[in-house]
Amino acid sequence: MKTKIIIYDPPMCCSSGVCGPNPDPSLISLQDTLEKIKKQGVEVERYIITQSPQKFKENPEVIKLLQERQLKALPITICNGKIIKIGSYPTFEEFKKFINETKSQ
Repeated sequence: MKTKIIIYDPPMCCSSGVCGPNPDPSLISLQDTLEKIKKQGVEVERYIITQSPQKFKENPEVIKLLQERQLKALPITICNGKIIKIGSYPTFEEFKKFINETKSQ
């Protein structure tokens, strides 16, 4: 089974958030991490709440978290249908751990 990561992002100015004169260092790190895991054959999708609200609405777990925590819940990261992190982006090590766990199931 191919591993699929979905990231539900908070409002951002562009698809990666790495734009403008002072990009967030955590988003720069995330971009590098996502490129690494894509090279390992992992499928990655990202949805920004202001640009893809329908994708948020399609996931009842994401809607529930947003109702409970509002925008503080974002980002929400899902690996093969399971929420793996809420409120911040996983590190490369965390991604590796979750990807390996889903491969062994």
